[in-house]
Amino acid sequence: MTTTSSPRLPGGAAPVADPPAVAWRPLLAMAAGVAVLLGALSARYGYFGDEYYFLSAGARPALGYADQPPMLPLLADALHRLAPGNLVVLRLPATLLTAAGVVLAALIAAEFGGGRRAQLTAAAATAISPYLLATGHLLATSTVDPFCWALALLLLVRWMRRESRGDADDRLLVWLGVVVAVALFDKVLIPVLLAAVAVGVVVAGPRRLLTRPLLWVGLGIAVLSTVPTLFWQATHGWPQLRMGSVVAGESALFGDRWQFLPRALYYAGLAPGAVLAVLGVWALLRLEALRPWRSLGWASVLVTAVLLAAGGRPYYLSGLYALLFAAGAVAAGQLVGSRRRGWWRWALRPTVIGVSAVLTVLWVLPVGPASWRAPTEFETMGQIGWDPFTAGVTRQWRALPPGTVVVAYSYWYASALEHEGPAHGLPQPVYSTHRGFGYFDVPPGSADALLVGDVPWAPRFCSRLVPLPPYVGPEVAPVNDRVRMALCTPSAPWAQAWPSLRNLA
Repeated sequence: MTTTSSPRLPGGAAPVADPPAVAWRPLLAMAAGVAVLLGALSARYGYFGDEYYFLSAGARPALGYADQPPMLPLLADALHRLAPGNLVVLRLPATLLTAAGVVLAALIAAEFGGGRRAQLTAAAATAISPYLLATGHLLATSTVDPFCWALALLLLVRWMRRESRGDADDRLLVWLGVVVAVALFDKVLIPVLLAAVAVGVVVAGPRRLLTRPLLWVGLGIAVLSTVPTLFWQATHGWPQLRMGSVVAGESALFGDRWQFLPRALYYAGLAPGAVLAVLGVWALLRLEALRPWRSLGWASVLVTAVLLAAGGRPYYLSGLYALLFAAGAVAAGQLVGSRRRGWWRWALRPTVIGVSAVLTVLWVLPVGPASWRAPTEFETMGQIGWDPFTAGVTRQWRALPPGTVVVAYSYWYASALEHEGPAHGLPQPVYSTHRGFGYFDVPPGSADALLVGDVPWAPRFCSRLVPLPPYVGPEVAPVNDRVRMALCTPSAPWAQAWPSLRNLA
């Protein structure tokens, strides 16, 4: 009798077995719980500054915008038209994607060979990640991107598992391209992951991935999705290329390079998230059971190094959380009984996970009075005080000569005033030279302008600059309280000077 040997991995290791059954019932219950929680809290506080901006940008449909691709603005505009002023509807995509991310982490764990416990541990860590939960409360590019990264990694993990058995399904690589296309229509960050995976595959295999024709078909689809954005950028002087230095210059918001890794681990979750992330990196690089996916361990290290060197924000690593939580959860099961189990076991106990879940919800979601959180929490301070702020600006504008326009310092100010202004009688549109607003509307002629905020170009451009009483809000609102205002008489027609006044930072 003739026997046929199974395919072997590099180094002689046996191929991985079929993944265990997915624990769908508790997994879907957990994801539903996240969705219900986020949905129930969606209407708390108010619009976030970026959400106002998406509404303003989406009301001006374009192939691209100065600081991002067009997906989120167009989606926000469509949802606003469907249900004007309804935060639950506006944030529904974020709610659903955050809940779906819980499922993706468990599916990756299953692909790694993790059973019910590993799947639910990975899912729980994803569900209570402080960053994923907080950003899941808002419609933001940083909500869509982690989901796309997790889905792309799931497709790669599945392809690598099947490839190790000699029955790779290259259609997964086409779907990978589709996912990357969606990610690129949201945010230009996923190429960092793709480049890191390519390096990881060269270092640790399977190098055959790079020779698959359908991989390049999928990547071709991804490239085609960038054509509208690239066309807009090319015809507007490539402002997106300057955003990297702008992000690096905003380190005060998310810490400097020394704080990059500690903050990224905090965003993952002190227990069990940070523990699983560290264990997951180790497992992908060292654990024999996860050897078919070693390239993804190297990719994770490389992504971290590149973003750290480039001055990226710590939450950019959130796209790796599902992968690392899954690998860490599987490793925890593999290491039961080993000498190396002691340092991480405490973080995976149900009691610790339960306490972490309660503390995370209370810490990052809007479950208490906004006044408790606004002084220190970025997400909260960006959601409160906008209506009183708009009322105060309108009162100041009414005291000025007829024909005065409103020019705001920041894109948050401009978009909030544009959205809330009609209810107070503020003239529309509101103008700003900041970020994408600088490419929207231009004030007419040489009209006087009410400047809102510390407009950086005012001293050199205004022939007459009259300070006005600042806006002081009724409550602690660090973003829009004690805002300076001034009356500007321009020294040249706005249209003539506008291109030189635009500022991304």
